[in-house]
Amino acid sequence: LESPAHTTHVLEKDGDFFNLTMTYRLDSDVPWSYGQLAEINGKVVGPSERALWLKSGFRNYANQTLLGLVRNKTKMAAQYVSHCGAISGRDKLVKEIQKSVQVDVFGNCGPMRCPLGSPRCARMLTDDYRFYFAFENSLCRDYVTEKLYNAMESHIIPVVFGGVDYSKFVPPHSVIDVQQFGTVEELVDYLKFLADNPEEYVKYFWWKEHYRITGSQPFCELCRKLHDIGTREKSQHYRDIKAWWFDGACQARAKIEF
Repeated sequence: LESPAHTTHVLEKDGDFFNLTMTYRLDSDVPWSYGQLAEINGKVVGPSERALWLKSGFRNYANQTLLGLVRNKTKMAAQYVSHCGAISGRDKLVKEIQKSVQVDVFGNCGPMRCPLGSPRCARMLTDDYRFYFAFENSLCRDYVTEKLYNAMESHIIPVVFGGVDYSKFVPPHSVIDVQQFGTVEELVDYLKFLADNPEEYVKYFWWKEHYRITGSQPFCELCRKLHDIGTREKSQHYRDIKAWWFDGACQARAKIEF
């Protein structure tokens, strides 16, 4: 699932051709996300245009077991990157952050190696690192990839960078949104504050007692829609699919200065 920034098909001759959309975007007829957050009882809450999260209980949250885990962490941040030179500018942003704190870059764009998804690497992230940089390759609306959900499966705080309103995807006080900071210095200062204050760091895991990560089932929803056309679903088509996909979908530059 790629963003408009990496869509090579021009779509100019496809007017009136598409009846339904099935993409990562939340306004698709069939949204196809990399993951979902559900309440413990199974009710899916996000991603959604109108995600109704529980009122954040992070201010009074404490967990002695997690506090012990956090105090044993020795490294600041990790990032897994397979595609270098992304148009979002994430490579440059990481280099600016590295001037102040350690960021270990794994994959094709860095010197570190550890197969992403392996139990050993997942354990390493939880045991050693405080932050995981889930930086997207493009700053496009609703474009959130598996990087975020992989991090949320572990006891590590995701630091996210995208063109996204993350309140539609994750509970409050569960991630650190780079775009909410004016400068790299402000971001780094906050990361250092959390690293020096384990009690505050642990509060980013309050949501784990109320929600869990699940997979999405977009093809089941697609089948339902196809079978319901003419009954509950109306037949439709997109007159200008190019405009729907491209217009206003991506940010030209990041909000944070770097």
